[in-house]
Amino acid sequence: MMRLTFMVLTILLSLTCTLLAFSGKAQDMDKTNISVNLKKARLGEVFDELEKQSGFSFTYPTRMANISPVSIQVKDQSLKEILQILANANKLKFTRINQMISVSEVPAPATPGKISGKVLDEKGEPLPGATIKVTETGTAIQSNVDGTYQFSLPPGSYTIEVSYISYQAKRVTGVLVTEGKLTQLDIAMQPAKNSLNEVVVTSGYKKASVEGLYARQKNNAAFTDGISAEQIGRTPDKNIGESLKRISGVSTIDNKYVVVRGLGERYNGAMLNGQLMPSTELNRKQFSFDIIPSNLVDNVVVSKTITPDMSAEFGGGLVAVNTKAIPTENFLSVTVGESVNDHTTGKRFRSLKLEGQEYWGGLSDHRKLFGNFDWKNTGEILALGKFATRNNVNYLKNTSEFNNNWGLSEFNPPPSPNFQLAYGHLFPKAGEDGKIGIIASASYRNTLQTQDIQMSRDGFANDSTGTFAGKRYGFTTNIGALAGVGYTNSHTKISLQSMYLRTLDQQLILGQGAHGDNGYQAALYDIATQTTLFQHSLKGEYSPNKEGIKLNWNVAYTNLDRQKPDNHIARVGIAQDNPSLDQINTSGPVDGGFETDGGAGRWWNRTGEKNLGWNADLAVPFKLNFIPQLSNTLKSGYAGWYKDRFLFVFNTTTLSDVSDNPPLSQAFDNEHVTGITYSRFGDDFHRKAALHAGYAMLDQKIGKLRLVWGLRAEYYNLNKVNGVLDSLFVLINQGQGNKYKYDYSDLTNREKNMQFFPSANLTYRLTPKMNLRLAYSKSIIRPDLRELSFFKEYDFELGGTYEANDPIHSTTIHNYDFRYEWYPEPGDIISFSLFYKDLDYPMEIYNLGGNRQYTLRNNKSAKNKGIELELRKSFAFTGLPVIKHITLYSNFTALDASVVPMTVCHVLKKVYTFY
Repeated sequence: MMRLTFMVLTILLSLTCTLLAFSGKAQDMDKTNISVNLKKARLGEVFDELEKQSGFSFTYPTRMANISPVSIQVKDQSLKEILQILANANKLKFTRINQMISVSEVPAPATPGKISGKVLDEKGEPLPGATIKVTETGTAIQSNVDGTYQFSLPPGSYTIEVSYISYQAKRVTGVLVTEGKLTQLDIAMQPAKNSLNEVVVTSGYKKASVEGLYARQKNNAAFTDGISAEQIGRTPDKNIGESLKRISGVSTIDNKYVVVRGLGERYNGAMLNGQLMPSTELNRKQFSFDIIPSNLVDNVVVSKTITPDMSAEFGGGLVAVNTKAIPTENFLSVTVGESVNDHTTGKRFRSLKLEGQEYWGGLSDHRKLFGNFDWKNTGEILALGKFATRNNVNYLKNTSEFNNNWGLSEFNPPPSPNFQLAYGHLFPKAGEDGKIGIIASASYRNTLQTQDIQMSRDGFANDSTGTFAGKRYGFTTNIGALAGVGYTNSHTKISLQSMYLRTLDQQLILGQGAHGDNGYQAALYDIATQTTLFQHSLKGEYSPNKEGIKLNWNVAYTNLDRQKPDNHIARVGIAQDNPSLDQINTSGPVDGGFETDGGAGRWWNRTGEKNLGWNADLAVPFKLNFIPQLSNTLKSGYAGWYKDRFLFVFNTTTLSDVSDNPPLSQAFDNEHVTGITYSRFGDDFHRKAALHAGYAMLDQKIGKLRLVWGLRAEYYNLNKVNGVLDSLFVLINQGQGNKYKYDYSDLTNREKNMQFFPSANLTYRLTPKMNLRLAYSKSIIRPDLRELSFFKEYDFELGGTYEANDPIHSTTIHNYDFRYEWYPEPGDIISFSLFYKDLDYPMEIYNLGGNRQYTLRNNKSAKNKGIELELRKSFAFTGLPVIKHITLYSNFTALDASVVPMTVCHVLKKVYTFY
């Protein structure tokens, strides 16, 4: 028994000594010297080695053991130092519990969120230099010159305080910042009623953000509507032409051209980044908005009334498109998509020969004229000596120098691709409170579309005898790129943007019907247009102090090049009982050209314009001592533009002997062509023009009333660039000699060079959510430079030849507007408008005697009156996924217009000069 007791005691003492030894070894992590040399090991292997040498045991999740690669090389270092190395390298946390060390992963720090927005005054204008403070952190910044500000904060709830000289301080509570998200907060400030007492207005986040939205939405001086980049991003719109129809009171034609209040074409203006845009159409004064990709745009604003700081050259609406500038945060987005059309994709598609470059917006080489696209005028073409004159007819000496590209190609289109890439980056602060940002964007889209059509253009019947019916094959490529850099701080904002746009639009129409002149015919119309636009824009804002003084300036250069190379038109006889157009066999003479004896038409035209525009204005607020409640801001400025524009039209007619009824693709080869003529009724035009404008505008507000009024003066010598007058003067004095000349001074003095345009906009605030508005303005619609040239060209939209023969007078308009508007919730509107427009000398296209010849003429006067109803309702209040992003739009316009036509008779008056 004693022996057994002794043995047990010996074992217990041995175990105790062992435990004490390990405990003693593990108690001091600072003095335990360990050497480890492991490369690309698993974390579990590292812990095993540390257990062997330290006496500590490690506990950790099983998955952590497989973390690799882990490398550590240490010699004679303490366990504490080694664990610190592992913690830093692998984001680990070690917790000691007696002899055990628990290992866990350190959670990644929460991504900060952002609070961003604008500080606005009582008129909805930016307040630069306002102090914005986060009370929880004490961080304070000043709003930039455009009123913007931004904080980067950890997730949580914050209170924002805003202060500005002579304004009530504002405190916004409960501003929630979510991890990695942007919280938008626009803050509307109100003037202090008593400068001796400091008043702080406190409100919650929801109420404050609503007030901020209202401040911008309902305080515009003019009648405006618009759409933002955020709203555009929620639509499937590919270009701004499609987005414009989502703006109330605006409709579009072919998703390209705008109609505002029933007025289209020349009666609307287009601005891009503050510069008036030239007409993109050869025979119309209008801008094709489909060339601007939607992903490049920051916002679109349509002004329906005029203030003195706007161009006076619109009657329906001024559509201002602003592209993206300085980003508010870093971003990179890539979008790839395809679209399928059940009438086109995988079905037979027809076009003139495609060579590959058309998919990148390039023109087919077979459309070149004598191997070149870069013609500036018809004189350059005729200088080649390839044409001769016989019996007053200009003919091509060698007809084989014209490509026979009438043959059609066929293929089955795949889905239409589209790509968009956008990148933005904010750099570290530049200076005390400044920031620099860059933005870049690119887009590509290729669209093919087949449509069934019926038409009565170009002399085809519009009755039971057989309306023209066929198909329209559209091939369109859009390419856009934008790059910009900007700098902003509390006093200054400056940005430089460059944009490149290219659109290739090829439309092929094939069909047949009863023609008014030549019986039943098949017809081919090939209309190909390439538009290339470059713009460089430099803008700046400067606010020197907190007194509200603001200086704005911008300068922009635009280069527009629009070509229609080698367009085709041909009408041929075809058996009426053979409706198939697979093989058009000509059973009669070819028609559609520019000569009276038939032939097919081919023509080249090009419009190029270099446009430099500028604007600078200074706004100065002031008070009147005898009316202290009245706030006033005087804004004055200088603006203008300089244009250098050329255009030409080169019309040809191909005569062909088709007595053997060849297919259309062979009707114009060397065996059948009998001659190619050049029409003298083309066009050559090159003019330079400049406009200078000065304006003064007073913005006054007292209580619920706000009046914005002033005067704009514009100087433009229209007669100096009038090519029609030049041609007319040569004609009327032809053969008169130097002694007898007709006096045409009345024609050159029909319009004053200096014109004045007064305007006034009155707003009465019924309630914080309701406004009554009244407006008057005078505006002008001048002829486009193209319409001042002497030309003749086939116009497919008119279905005949369009020519300029008559001197055109500018249209002046007196605009009267009334509007009631109610903003129930942010983003919502209910409005009712009345408008009346009195037009003097409105311009209209006339059909000359019903023979498919058209020209632009002035009428005596016109009246345009109507009503507008607008409803916009956002479903954001539901808070439901998807549904909260839906907005319903509805608008109704009723118009009544009357025109008083006139006929202009020019009486010749001879002037005798005696020597």
